[in-house]
Amino acid sequence: MNLVSWLCAAGAIILWASFATLVSHAPQVPPLMLTGVALSLGSVTCLLRAREWRVPLRTMAFGTICLFVYHVSLVMAFRLAPITEANLINYLWPLLLVLLGTSLRRGADCAAKIAGAMLGFGGCVVAIGSTSGSLAFSMAHGVGYAMALLAAVVWAVYSLGARWLPPFSSWAVGGFCLGAGLLAIASHLLFERAFTPSGSDWLWMTAIGLGPLGISFMLWDRALRQGNASQIGILAYSTPVLSMLGLALAGQVTDRDWSTIFLASILIVAGVAVASLASTIKRSALCREDAHASADSSV
Repeated sequence: MNLVSWLCAAGAIILWASFATLVSHAPQVPPLMLTGVALSLGSVTCLLRAREWRVPLRTMAFGTICLFVYHVSLVMAFRLAPITEANLINYLWPLLLVLLGTSLRRGADCAAKIAGAMLGFGGCVVAIGSTSGSLAFSMAHGVGYAMALLAAVVWAVYSLGARWLPPFSSWAVGGFCLGAGLLAIASHLLFERAFTPSGSDWLWMTAIGLGPLGISFMLWDRALRQGNASQIGILAYSTPVLSMLGLALAGQVTDRDWSTIFLASILIVAGVAVASLASTIKRSALCREDAHASADSSV
């Protein structure tokens, strides 16, 4: 995977990791309103290339609906289930991304990708579990868990969408953001109480829109187009770790057991390393096939 793909993926992950910290500064803003305003503002990051928002209706509908359903599902999951368990289920999406982006043919490269994904998910469990000290799933929160799982599936599908749809510019993500933002604002007007944001609220919503719900989507799209979906998916497991570190630095988290965070980081790095072996194994296999083909042709 080239350096540009790694940098784009890392940039998106760092911005997403800042999401929880930024949201913590606007606790009074209704979730759908915050999501709608932030996504709409996020579209501004692609406004200079608005001509490239012109994509087939199917592509626009796919991007808009995925961004809208993902964020609404996640908001509902956090409302209907404990945030720790809901967040853990949501972070199944990198594992799903690895599985969806991996060939179904059996082989050492496929096994390496899945093993790396499982190590990354283990790191995610350690990181999120350390937040509350325990993970206690209950059927009483089944609907919330289902919404979190829906969010995970939708984001994994969206992440691979560029490979399944007719070619379109990464800048078209601005159109997806605007469409999803308007849908979220409409949902706010229908389902949430009226609310007048303060100047501080607008400031934090703007920061969320320009970063985690704006530039990050374009970076993520570029990374998935040019990079290895399996390796990027496992790298994404660093998001909850970085998110927790951001909250700690902002004074939102105290009494942290840093040894568990170190363990989580080691598991995630190991997952990325193991998954990277898949590419080496695949390249070696292709080289052997080419060598055999050359030998056969020379006979």
